[in-house]
Amino acid sequence: MFDRVVAVLVQQSLDDVGTPLAEVTFTVLDLETTGTSPGTSSITEVGAVKVRRGELQGTFQTLVDPGEPVPAFVRLLTGISDDMLVEAPPIETVLPSLLEFLGDSVIVAHNARFDVGFLNAALTAAGYEPLTNRVVDTAKLARKVLAGEVPNNKLSTLVSHLRCPHTPTHRAYADAVATTDVLHHLIERVAGFGVVTLEDLLAISRSRLDGTFAKVVLADDLPHGIGVYRFLGAAGNTLYVGKATDIRSRVRSYFYGDPRRKIRDLLHETQSIAVQRHASMLEAEIAEAAAIAREMPPYNRVGKSRPTWYVRVVIRAKVPKVAAARTSRADGSIYLGPFPSATTRILIDAFRDALALHRCSQPERCRGCAFAELRTCTGTDAGAHRRQIATLAVALQTEPGLLLGPLAARMLHLATQERYEEAAELRDRGALLERSVHRHLEAQALLDAAEIVVRSGGRAFLLREGRLAGAMDASETSDEDVTASLLRADASETEAPDDGCDRREAAIINAWLKRTDDARLLHVRGPWSQPAGARPRAMFRPAQTDAATSIKRSRARPAAPESMASAAP
Repeated sequence: MFDRVVAVLVQQSLDDVGTPLAEVTFTVLDLETTGTSPGTSSITEVGAVKVRRGELQGTFQTLVDPGEPVPAFVRLLTGISDDMLVEAPPIETVLPSLLEFLGDSVIVAHNARFDVGFLNAALTAAGYEPLTNRVVDTAKLARKVLAGEVPNNKLSTLVSHLRCPHTPTHRAYADAVATTDVLHHLIERVAGFGVVTLEDLLAISRSRLDGTFAKVVLADDLPHGIGVYRFLGAAGNTLYVGKATDIRSRVRSYFYGDPRRKIRDLLHETQSIAVQRHASMLEAEIAEAAAIAREMPPYNRVGKSRPTWYVRVVIRAKVPKVAAARTSRADGSIYLGPFPSATTRILIDAFRDALALHRCSQPERCRGCAFAELRTCTGTDAGAHRRQIATLAVALQTEPGLLLGPLAARMLHLATQERYEEAAELRDRGALLERSVHRHLEAQALLDAAEIVVRSGGRAFLLREGRLAGAMDASETSDEDVTASLLRADASETEAPDDGCDRREAAIINAWLKRTDDARLLHVRGPWSQPAGARPRAMFRPAQTDAATSIKRSRARPAAPESMASAAP
């Protein structure tokens, strides 16, 4: 049983939860301009109010010479005329003092994209860098907090609805003061939903205010770093399992406006969150998959279903054949799967599209069956059928091109005959076959390998028969033999074989090997081969050069583009 860290609904220390709003300095900014586009219009007035803990810290206001006549509609709207701007400084003169006033405070504006966009355009034109301050948009915040209460989110509407003491007049300073009133009212509103930090306030525009956001404090005690997290219900039952490179950040993101109704329902039911720390993403992914399969959490969709059908290729029998099977056995047959039943049927059809296989149920007794009359059955030629089964076996073990090549040729033939619907169906079956065979070869390679030792990021991993048997910190160990010995000594006992679970774990390991750039092969015992075409970059730099532990890379041959790169004893 793993150690759990459970976060409870209590307020944590301020260092853990972010920057308290009481410690944040806000600068509420408003601009008046000659138009709506920074590219064709200019600033005519700047107004700003600096506040902290609701108290006034300073003000900034000035008219600005736009360098062009003020349009008539702007004069009517703002009351700013050309005569008023005759002695006003240009924006280049205003910017240094405005930047000093802003400092590193959080900028607040109503429809902030407009004001910040104009200011950044002026800064760029004057040779300054764009603003890097964090920005709060009161219009977006009101749209979330006051949804359904107000007909629109205009500043004048909000001021009236919230009964603010100051009224906007389309002048920069007056509008900045009114926006400050609106900001303080909105902060009071969101405090009831558990928003007490700047980080929460910045995210609230994307969040749900339906009673679930207050539970964001469940993540306050969670650690940063790699691991598996569980959302738990009132009875401690697992609702959802996930993995993350940063547990705390990932869990908090669920409260920041995921639009899916399923996530909303999950958050409503969640009462605590448990985490399981891991030293690497590979260990976390395997633990996540095992937890989902074992605990069957209701809000996980992927990983719970267990397909139980296989495509069985019988080769060591009096009458070789292809058929569907419910389980895989060690009977000398080749098993491809597990799959859902529908996928199994499609793959068998794809085999028959590529090779001349019997379609009747008893190929040893076939005497001109209906399939033979349609030229889709090999008829009485048992030898030809046996040879086709042998070709299929080779294709599923080493040379997928023996299947994919004929399918591609047949698809092109159908297309040239303008039989596009048939060609499309064949294309889909071929794509499914290609993916299935490729995954089968990758998983089977690991399942057939007796022992593999891989090192990545200062950590070493022991793989046995497609499963992660052990892992350790190898950052202080340079001797590869010592690393392998320590791993073997601490390796966990292999559980009873479960072909479906083993293949899922092998698939996780293969995906990790593909995306890990610094993975280094230390040791291989037993045969191990991987499709060369599946590896666009070198996965390993062999630690030893002898044939027992190095990967022999082979070039793809024209007849078999999925040729194998192998490691053999």
